[in-house]
Amino acid sequence: MVKVEKLGVFLSSINAFFAQIDDAQVAINTPYLNNNKSTIGYDYSGVIEISGPLEGCVYVSAPSNMLRQVIKIMGEPDSSITMMKDLLGEMANTISGNARTEFGPEFIISPPHIVQGAPSVSYLPKERHSYITNFTWRGYEAVIGICIA
Repeated sequence: MVKVEKLGVFLSSINAFFAQIDDAQVAINTPYLNNNKSTIGYDYSGVIEISGPLEGCVYVSAPSNMLRQVIKIMGEPDSSITMMKDLLGEMANTISGNARTEFGPEFIISPPHIVQGAPSVSYLPKERHSYITNFTWRGYEAVIGICIA
C-alpha cells in the first residue's frame, strides 16, 4: 500500500486541473480507507490502471452536473455524454500523469477507461484497500480513489 504522504501528488493534481479552468477553490477532504468490497463513486468514473513497481488503479468519479459545469466554464457548447466522458478522461490523465513525475518512468499508466457509475470492483484488488478522497469544486462533490501498492 502506498503511504498516505504519497497521496499528496494525486490531490495536488486535482487542484492543478481545476486551476486551469477558473479560480474557484477546490476543497479536498481527508482521505479515508475503503475495503474494496464496494466502490464509491458518482455518475461517471475515469479509471487508470497502473503497472510497474506499483500496481493497481487510480480513478476520479464525478456527477454529470459537475462535468457539465466544467464544460460550460471552459466555453464548450457541447455538453453531451461523449464530451463529459472525454473531460473525465482528461482529468484522470492529468492526475496519473502528474503522479508519474513523482513515482518515475517505471510508473506505467493505461489510457483511461470511462465507466458509468462507480468503477466495478473488478478494477480494485479485493485483498487491498483504497484511499478515497472526496473533493468539492463550486459546490459539486466528486471523489478520487487510489488503490496502488
